[in-house]
Amino acid sequence: MKTCIGIESSPSAVSDYAVNLDEYENVKIYEGLAEKIFPFLDEQPDIVILDPPRAGLNVKVVNALGESGVRVIAYVSCDPSTLVRDIKRLQEFDYHIKSLALFDQFPQTYHIESICILERV
Repeated sequence: MKTCIGIESSPSAVSDYAVNLDEYENVKIYEGLAEKIFPFLDEQPDIVILDPPRAGLNVKVVNALGESGVRVIAYVSCDPSTLVRDIKRLQEFDYHIKSLALFDQFPQTYHIESICILERV
């Protein structure tokens, strides 16, 4: 059975996670910053879904992803500039863009949401 691991810095989101997914034995949640948890996980994920803050990924997370065996990354971003910066960093570890979708959820503002799928070549 595959395991789903969540890393979340918001205590209220962790509480919601625990309530909604408590019945599943293959789900784990860690509360804290990704850069303090992801590099030290014992499990080796195949797929990672990232939804970082506006500042983007901490370089420790990028390096841990690059050194891991993660095949696919789904990167949800609310800031195109940090997304581009992080994609450039991930490309140094042989990740390449498979698809990219932009969403204008806040019309007539400069805010753009995006989802980028990266695969390791």
